[in-house]
Amino acid sequence: MKTWLISILFLAQCHTDPDMIPEQHTIRAKAGEKFEIKLPGNIATGYSWALASPADTQYVQLDKQTYEESDDKIDGKPGMDVFVFKALKQGKTTLEFVYRRPFDKQILKVAKRENYTVMID
Repeated sequence: MKTWLISILFLAQCHTDPDMIPEQHTIRAKAGEKFEIKLPGNIATGYSWALASPADTQYVQLDKQTYEESDDKIDGKPGMDVFVFKALKQGKTTLEFVYRRPFDKQILKVAKRENYTVMID
């Protein structure tokens, strides 16, 4: 009984920051079709979303990347990083995004991450 209680207390102390766990998303697209991924951010902070590693160009091609400001008329307002991809051929690939400062060469372990599985028909 004591071992079980100690284990529970230990696990309770080893919680994980939810911002460090990548969100999992699935996107379905047809070959030749474009799709977009929008991620909330605030470019005024110096941070923006970027691909953690290049997209698998066998399956998807990054068409464009933009930043959309919100409709609020406030300085420093949040917006959306928008990525437009073209699905190239049938298959499956993963896109991993990280929220970081573009001038930082290393991606911190504590960075926010989002993962998208892309299923192409």
